[in-house]
Amino acid sequence: MKCKDAAFAHVTPILRIGRAARTAALLTVFAPVLAGCAGTGSFTDGLFSRGEAATPYGAYLAGRYAASVNENLKAADFYDRALADEPDDPVILDRAFMSALVGGDMDRAIRLAKKLVALEPGERMPRVTLALADLKHGNYAEARGQIAAATPGPFTALVGTLTDAWAAVGEGDKELAMERIGAFEGRAAFALFRSFHEGLMLEVLGDDKGAGEAYAEAMETSGGGSIRIVQAYASFLQRQGRSDEARAALESFIELSPEHPLAEHALKQLDAGKPLPPLVSNAAEGTAEALYGLGSALANDTASNLAELYLRLALYMRPDFDIAQSLLAGTYEQQERWTDAVAAYAEVDEDSALYLNARIQTALALNELGKEEEAIAILKAVSKKAPGKLEPIVAMGDIYRAKEDYTQAAEQYERAITLSGGPGPANWTLYYARGICRERLGQWDKAEADLLLALDLSNEHPLVLNYLGYSWIEQHRNLDEALDMIEKAVERRPNDGFIVDSLGWARYRLGEYDLAVKYLERAAELQPGDPTINEHLGDALWKVGRRIEARFQWSHALATEPEEQRVGILRTKLDLGLEAGERAESELKGTIPAGAAGS
Repeated sequence: MKCKDAAFAHVTPILRIGRAARTAALLTVFAPVLAGCAGTGSFTDGLFSRGEAATPYGAYLAGRYAASVNENLKAADFYDRALADEPDDPVILDRAFMSALVGGDMDRAIRLAKKLVALEPGERMPRVTLALADLKHGNYAEARGQIAAATPGPFTALVGTLTDAWAAVGEGDKELAMERIGAFEGRAAFALFRSFHEGLMLEVLGDDKGAGEAYAEAMETSGGGSIRIVQAYASFLQRQGRSDEARAALESFIELSPEHPLAEHALKQLDAGKPLPPLVSNAAEGTAEALYGLGSALANDTASNLAELYLRLALYMRPDFDIAQSLLAGTYEQQERWTDAVAAYAEVDEDSALYLNARIQTALALNELGKEEEAIAILKAVSKKAPGKLEPIVAMGDIYRAKEDYTQAAEQYERAITLSGGPGPANWTLYYARGICRERLGQWDKAEADLLLALDLSNEHPLVLNYLGYSWIEQHRNLDEALDMIEKAVERRPNDGFIVDSLGWARYRLGEYDLAVKYLERAAELQPGDPTINEHLGDALWKVGRRIEARFQWSHALATEPEEQRVGILRTKLDLGLEAGERAESELKGTIPAGAAGS
């Protein structure tokens, strides 16, 4: 039994007449519907078919729920139904506006923004949205007027100032643009943002000397580690006849981020003598760049939809903005919104340097949706189109490994290893992954060689320490060394439930049951839904005489989707105890390759 490797209602009353009473009544009516449909992904469709959303109250509640599960365009539809009876209710208008905005329906968002500012002239987000619409269409003075009319606050101080500055660029007013962007002067958190956008603005305005100085400052502040700054500076340098310096900037970035598609594409363009286009050529594109930068800074915050909001606005300002489109898809992946991720990646243009990456990520998202065959077909097509790329081959290996098709997975990792040119620190994961597959296939000598090589190449990465040490303990080999390896892995990753489980199971194998319980209880706290960890804890609890708790853990393991071959063993343990389960496991191991049991 192998532990998995760690790598891989409150409702606001809103209506004016009888709001509290009617809302309470609606909650009573909706309770069974919410209970029956929540989590199925079909709640909003169910409401349409049943007619529960036919009333304005029901439509509002449905909109709230749809927004809470990120069905923003459906939420906007429901709010529109509520607005049919309450067209001037600011709460419904605001929710409808935000749902349309986050959902990417900018025409509807702009229409609702106009209604909101008519009711509340200082509303910040509607004013900024209207300013962006004006700026996009070249109405720069109107855009600046919208910003001026917004109530002051942190949001307008940041987004409003950037929009105002770029509108001044659109008007050709260098002095005003520098005054506006200069509002960030002396604020350390915005130093990089200020110098970068100052460079972009001055370049659009034709001040090459000023632009070069600002870009150089941005490069120094960022340490050359920002792809957008490097792209902007390299293209600027090339146009100044300094192609060697442009190449040096790009090559330095690739040392930090090997095989980055945008940097590699720019280098190929340089080598072919082709011009590198400016990152930004007008005020709308500059504003899009600012919004993308804000979205990028917030992309790891999955607790809010601010990143999604900024990226949607960036794409409105610049529909062909492939890096923003890719980042939007990536935010959906972080939230496990796989269908949305697939749809977002589909918008990346085939001519884009990010297209192959988008196709690979599409395949991985489809795999998460259970569409493995479709995913593999996409990866095969990508690999055929770009035969020198490791990524699609490794992705195929990962998908096959997740499906427990270790033969196919090992073949893909073998292809990747051959293509990589041989052992090197950057390739340790390939040997680690192939080693796992070989171990599962019962090819221990080959597996051990791969894992030892991965251990050396990775400078003793915790994952390799854990896997190799665990495997040795399972085979009752090199016990002292194996235990030392797992303890070292735990020291490096004390909050990794799978690695802590390995240490607990090692103690169990050595007959140290009290210590085993200590570590396995900690592992179960860290990773409560893993069936292997729960089964291990049950076994250890049985050994120390805590048999009721042991059966609880086995029952929990059975309820958390264990591997098919563990189901019968767990049921035997529950019915007849640990010893009977161990006998059943011994009988099972006689029919499958050694070392292939477990996950």
